[in-house]
Amino acid sequence: MESEIIVKRAALAWPAMMTIALALALGVFAMNPIPIGAFHDDARYLLLARSIAEGTGYRFVFVPGSPAGMHFPPAFPLLLAALWKIAPAFPASETLFKLLNAAMLSIAAFATFAFARNRAGLAPWAAAGVSLAFAGSLPVLFLDGVLFSEPFFIASLMAALLVCERSVRGKTHDGDSGSLNGLAFAAGIAVGGVTMIRTLGIALGVGLAIMLIVRREWRSLALSMLGIALLLVPWQLWTMRHGGEIPPILAGDYGTYGAWVGAAMRSEGAGFIARVAKENLKGFSILLDLFGVSGFVALVVAIPLLIAFWIGVRRLRRSAPVSVASLAVYLVVVLIWPGTPDRFLWPMWPLMLTAVACGAAETVKWSTVESRARIGRGVMLAALCLCALSFLRFNLREYGSRSWENPARANAKLAIAASETAASLPPGLVASEFDALVSLYTGRPAIPLLPLMAANYIRQRTPQEAAAQMGEILDAYHPSFLLVGSSEALEAANILARAASPRIKFNSVSPSGILLYVRTSR
Repeated sequence: MESEIIVKRAALAWPAMMTIALALALGVFAMNPIPIGAFHDDARYLLLARSIAEGTGYRFVFVPGSPAGMHFPPAFPLLLAALWKIAPAFPASETLFKLLNAAMLSIAAFATFAFARNRAGLAPWAAAGVSLAFAGSLPVLFLDGVLFSEPFFIASLMAALLVCERSVRGKTHDGDSGSLNGLAFAAGIAVGGVTMIRTLGIALGVGLAIMLIVRREWRSLALSMLGIALLLVPWQLWTMRHGGEIPPILAGDYGTYGAWVGAAMRSEGAGFIARVAKENLKGFSILLDLFGVSGFVALVVAIPLLIAFWIGVRRLRRSAPVSVASLAVYLVVVLIWPGTPDRFLWPMWPLMLTAVACGAAETVKWSTVESRARIGRGVMLAALCLCALSFLRFNLREYGSRSWENPARANAKLAIAASETAASLPPGLVASEFDALVSLYTGRPAIPLLPLMAANYIRQRTPQEAAAQMGEILDAYHPSFLLVGSSEALEAANILARAASPRIKFNSVSPSGILLYVRTSR
């Protein structure tokens, strides 16, 4: 008996160890020398971490008025702050911060392995395959290569789901109700912790509540919701208290999400969310891009994947009901959220891949007594094998060119130019399209040149609208210098400069190619 247990443990240990090692190697491979801040959020996370580490609180100290950091839940900046304490000599410590995401990717891959093995019932090597397919996907490598919170979020999300699933089993193995109550409370704390990394983590709380209500486990429901509330209520009260510190025009950059979406609904009308959903539904097709197909071929590839996904979800409903409910809630929120779905989809990529793998495993079990069933199974498995080969071929082919870095590299050129220009200017507030990066690398105060507006997700703003929005920022903050690099910002700046009563005027072109405008004296 002991020898059988040792063999079973070894059979499980080797795939798990391989998953951790290869995922860590992929995370390190995804690291790059691109400055932190090419995508705005990454620099803002680190600015908040610096503020915490230096004792000035959870605030954007480089924005005039040092507003509270209510735009992001605090868990990821707190983790970064611990690293800043260890290595405060930025930017020399850039590599350390990026190594954090590489480590988180390996933890996320292991958590995915544990979920696929323990909850989905996949064989150890199949669970390892799912985990590495997730960790090696191009979008995941992109997220790992910049200082986004997603690797930390995914690792925590998958671990929290394991706790949540145990809390809805109805009873513990020994029938101890006290242990069950403890699990329910721990599940609530886990969900609250995940939500403190990214707000969308609350989908897990809704999924957990749905399953506990369906099963009429009222005590567990109360204890789990208490655990969630212990973390979320103080955060919500804090954001409500500080909500007025950011002008409405900058709610999308530094304010609360509610104010940001609310402004779009008021300006765009009642049909705004419906139009967003229509746009995002098309955006979900980005999942098929990972198979290197498009057009009609993408439709053909989607059919066996959707069938396998549906079969797998039906299997997971029995062994991982909270995960299925949470996935459904999460995808509905992504569908109606005014932002491109791609970045929001990838945290659920491990669950979706697990469901497809479960569907394939169930297909293998189909009866082969009848010829039609035998043919159907063969066709389905052959189609899924072709999908897997297409996935591997496309992703591995792109490893050589590192194509996932192209957007970051393109942004970085403009961001570096803005930072170099800002560093050469006399003291004064700077407005830039990369304000957070400018503050992070130069230490000077900066604000956005153009705001992020939810309404502009479904329609591009006109030059006149951009000029009006730039004017609102001028009224709110009175920046001394405007650093213009994009064509959209240039059109808006020219409108303000050529108005009957000019708000700004052209000054010069920096050696980095940034157009410098200054406020007029009026």
